[in-house]
Amino acid sequence: MNRPVFEAFRQIRRTPYQALGAILVLFITFFVAYAFSFVVFGSEQVIRYFETRPQVTAFFKNTATDKEIDSINQEIKAKPYVASVKIVSKNEALALYKAENKQDPLLLELVTADILPASIEVSGKDIGSLELIQTDLGQYKDTIEEIVYQKNIVDSLAKWTKTIRYMGISAIAVLALTSLIIVMIIISMKVAMKRQEIGIMRLLGATSWYINAPFVIEGMWYGCVSAVLAWVLVTVGVLYATPWILDFFGDIQILPPSWIFYAIQAGAGVVFGVSIGALASSIALRRFIK
Repeated sequence: MNRPVFEAFRQIRRTPYQALGAILVLFITFFVAYAFSFVVFGSEQVIRYFETRPQVTAFFKNTATDKEIDSINQEIKAKPYVASVKIVSKNEALALYKAENKQDPLLLELVTADILPASIEVSGKDIGSLELIQTDLGQYKDTIEEIVYQKNIVDSLAKWTKTIRYMGISAIAVLALTSLIIVMIIISMKVAMKRQEIGIMRLLGATSWYINAPFVIEGMWYGCVSAVLAWVLVTVGVLYATPWILDFFGDIQILPPSWIFYAIQAGAGVVFGVSIGALASSIALRRFIK
């Protein structure tokens, strides 16, 4: 096994610029893939944040009694697609109003608890359940005066998340194909330069693995090194930018992910890098070594 490894590194040292080109192309692919995985992780946290926050708010009429409000509360809680229900009383609504307008005393003097309506805030287990919650609340027309459901915001969030995923997957696929072709070209050039030497080894009875192993190991080395370098750079960049990102998103804790995420990310990248390098080398060898 030492011989193929030694030959692979000797080939790399002899053609450093070709090796650098292969690593650079693969590095760009993995850099985009790792960065995209953080974007996907962050978007999932944003979606989860909005899914677990009260998204449908219904305001009760002033004539609604405590018994009617409690009845609606119990009925909505019993729905299987409801995550949580919160009743905001008139006094609580007044406290919230005062907190939001504490800089304007005139507004505070004009508003009392009797003016503000009680409300019910309902969050669903997923975005798709919010329309069902709105329909359920709409049945209580005698008690509920208005239902606020920011459907456009929720729909736009889900749409943008899907668009980002599709764009990221497409970009990674194109870059992966480009990387595969580049590594194939580089390995093919090296095989072509050593065609005469390979012919002599065949005449001497060398096996296919004995001939192919150095090229396959070289391609695997390109993929492994590129994956590790890209992972280190992206991880350091994310850790460095985490305080700014957390400050920008406020209550939405999209970072940092757990160490398991980093481990899976690094492991998957190395496996994919080794695989794409081995595949590119194998295709190149199959074409030039008959």
